[in-house]
Amino acid sequence: MGVRVRPPRRSWPNLIQTLAEVLSGYAIGAVLGIVVALVVAFQETAQRVLRPFLIAFYSIPKIALAPLFIMWFGLGAAPKIVLAAIFVFFVVFMNVVAGLYQVSPDLVNVVRVMGARRIDGVRKIALPSVVPYLMTGLRIAVPEALIGAVIGEFMSANAGLGYLVNNAAEQFNTAATLAAIVALLLIVAAMDAGLGLLEHRLLGWRPRDDLVLAVKG
Repeated sequence: MGVRVRPPRRSWPNLIQTLAEVLSGYAIGAVLGIVVALVVAFQETAQRVLRPFLIAFYSIPKIALAPLFIMWFGLGAAPKIVLAAIFVFFVVFMNVVAGLYQVSPDLVNVVRVMGARRIDGVRKIALPSVVPYLMTGLRIAVPEALIGAVIGEFMSANAGLGYLVNNAAEQFNTAATLAAIVALLLIVAAMDAGLGLLEHRLLGWRPRDDLVLAVKG
């Protein structure tokens, strides 16, 4: 008979803890990434001011920030959420900025000649054009959010799947370690599947070849 790998009895609270940290950090990082990208793309002054700071902050190894956030925000869920949000922020920010810079100036000029306001150009040309880049960034950011949360749990935590992996590995508990890793994979797969459905709904009208070119461009 084969040996079945089962999670430990108290695995559900750890799963819920990590899931809450990942979803919270993901939502915060994605919203901030979109907002800052729009500000940087459409406000030249903001671009000159923010760009050097963002580049400098991005160059810092994110794992080096974990002890600092733990000292600032304590041992609870807050530092894990902040780490997850930072990981997500830069992925979404860079993809949205890349998409905005790919908007055709000719289309913008045509809309202006037809008498449309600037906000109409943003709403009808810039935002639809950036959606493929945004969706790509959101999907790439899913494992990044998980990495941020788990790093925080590795550093200091008393709950969560990262804590469970670390604790089980120290006790050479292979079954618990594998169960926690599988749970982490399921979180990523479920979030990616949900974003895939959203992407299909938003971009289903586009030919597949055009969509691939937009993502690779």
